[in-house]
Parts: sequence; C-alpha cells; structure tokens
Amino acid sequence: MNVLILGDGGDELAWARAVEGHPDFTLWAAYPGFKELADLPTSPVDLDDALALAGVDLVVVGGEPKFRAEALRRVAVEGLPTICLHPPGPNADPYYQVALSEAETGSIVVPDLPIRLHPGFLKLKRALDQADLGAFREVRHEVSVDDHEGSSNLVLEVFPTAVDPVRALIGEIDTVTATGEPLDGPPTQSLLVQVRSAQAKRAEVRITAGGESPARLTLIGSEGTIVLEYDPSFETNARIITRVGGVESEVDLPAFNPYDAILRVLVRAMEASSPPNPSLIDGTRAMELAEASARSLRRHRTIDLHYEEVSEAGNFKTVMTSVGCVGLWGVLLALPIALVGPAFGAPWTIYIAWLIPPFLVLFILLQSLKMAIKPKLDGSSKRNPTVKPEMLDVES
Repeated sequence: MNVLILGDGGDELAWARAVEGHPDFTLWAAYPGFKELADLPTSPVDLDDALALAGVDLVVVGGEPKFRAEALRRVAVEGLPTICLHPPGPNADPYYQVALSEAETGSIVVPDLPIRLHPGFLKLKRALDQADLGAFREVRHEVSVDDHEGSSNLVLEVFPTAVDPVRALIGEIDTVTATGEPLDGPPTQSLLVQVRSAQAKRAEVRITAGGESPARLTLIGSEGTIVLEYDPSFETNARIITRVGGVESEVDLPAFNPYDAILRVLVRAMEASSPPNPSLIDGTRAMELAEASARSLRRHRTIDLHYEEVSEAGNFKTVMTSVGCVGLWGVLLALPIALVGPAFGAPWTIYIAWLIPPFLVLFILLQSLKMAIKPKLDGSSKRNPTVKPEMLDVES
C-alpha cells in the first residue's frame, strides 16, 4: 500500500522511516518533504498536488497545527483513509469537521493514539474487567516531558495524548478539575487533572516538564495495584509491576511498534473487518477533555461536560434558533419605530410594520428545510457517533 506523508517535523519523519521499513507499505510521497529522504518516487509541489497524486492508498496527516487541521479536512473530503497525528490542533474542531462529512465521504480517520494498543495496557484493561484487584479505587497516569525550557503547553499539547488510556479504562468522562504551574498562564511546568467518569470512577493525569523518567499507568484496586511502566517514545521495552497482598512481581514486556499497531488498525477498518480502535470519537473526546481542562485552569473551577450529538439536524436547529432570536428582537425594535415615526414627521416608518408578516411567513417556510436533511447512514454514524460537549462550571 502506498503512503503519503503530510508534514515535515520529527514525528512525521519517524512515521516516514517506519513506513519505509515496513514490508507491506511503500512511502510514495511526502509534502513538504524531508532532506533525509530525497529519493522518493514523487515530490509534490503543494498540498493540491499531493492530494492529486495517483496511487495513494492512505495518508498520514501531520504538520503545524493550522496546516494539520486544513490537511485533515481536505484529505477527508477526498475520502482517503487517514492516520492523523494527535492532537490535530488547539481544539477538537478539525475532528468535528471530519465527523460532519463522514457519512458523505466514507472517510476513515484513525488518531495516532497507540498507547491503548500496547500489550501492557491490555493487561491493565483485562485486570479491571475481571476485577483481579478487587474493588476499583483509582487510575493514575504519570507522564514526564523532556522539555527543560518549558515551552510546551502541557494541557493542549501533551494532555490530549495522556488522557486517552485513562478514558479507555474508566469510560466516558464527565467531570474535570485541573491545576497547573505557572498559575498565571498556560501550564508549562506541571499539570494535574483529576477526572471522574459517568460510572463515578476516579482517575488523575499528572504531567511534569523537565524530566526523563518513564511514564507510569497505574490501576489501583482494594487488593493491590498493577503498574505499566513504559517509554512514551516506545524506544525501550516496557514492564508490568504487580503488587498484591504485599507480594511484588515484575514482568518485562516484548518490544512494541506503535506505527505498525496503528497501521494495522487502519487496514482492518479499510477491510471492514472491525471498527477502528482508536477511532475518531476517541480523538475527539481527548481534545474535548483538553479544552475542558484549559477552561478549568482559567476559571479555577470544576467543569462538568454534558454531551450533545453533532449532526446536520442539530446544526440546523442551532441556526434556526439563532435566526428566530434575531428576528424576534428585530420585530420588537421595528414595531415601536413604525408606530412612533409618524408622530415625529416620518409617516413612511409605518411601512416597516408591513415587513413583519412576510418575515414570519419566510421563517416558517425555512423550517421545512429540515425535511431535506439526509438521515445518518447506519455504518459510519454507529462507528463514530460524534457528540459535542456542553461545558458547565461548578464550584470546586
């Protein structure tokens, strides 16, 4: 299968090298390209040229946030299977745009979130499902970022990836409380986010900058703990540490290739043998939680998330509600002007009132456009039932 790489950063270069070394994939083209890989079969001159290339089977979308968001939208419109480097931008809007057109294009988008595919994570998931540690207590994910200059926005750049395995373990998250350093701006030194799922399961994500220690994903039960200790870059092998009844055991895990794992997820989805995992909804939820955490930091409050389905029908209702509100205010303003105008020597203002009945009739007729909205297709809508959260502040 021929692969197109969009973007020229370090993560994109790592993907290009992984594709080059894979027996089932061919690095077909890259835009803007890499100096280290100058002998590719084709060299597109711009994004339009890259998307028009013949023979491309799937696309890896990366690049700077603004470019990444636009490239993801363009690739999805073309209906090409896509792996999107995560996060797709500073918010979830790029994923929303793809989800709204998914039924028409049939595009498959897999966020680059490989942690949930790690064999160590699967052991934690199995232990939780089978209650091997007794009653559930808590999940903790501790991540250290090698950023001694403190230039990374931890909540928008690191947290969207770190929260995904937590959500995969405890389910849909509906309460977020965040604290970070420094207090007077985006967190660049440390970030602590406490979350609670709809099933009242508690978890926390702790991110620190300037360290090089391995990440630790910990499942805590009433009878013991299981810890997955791993390298976030997956360059070294991970290990599982189990503590039950005062006895500690340690097991080294085999090497894990995150690129191969994500590619296999996309291929299976293309063959319709299984829905993607991680899916577009997983990437969307991670970005929504990052936005909620950023809001919690600004307001120093706990944020409750209430999800509302994103669909053409929902967008139509939102637009018509806005038009109706503006129209009502217009009527309330126009009617007094029409009645008072003649008293001030402007008799023509009475004709303004004649505009009100045609507006009301037109507004009612516009409501009939709802009948023209296409119903959701069963396949894609069930695969990624995207909903957009309403965020409510509550006192800490």
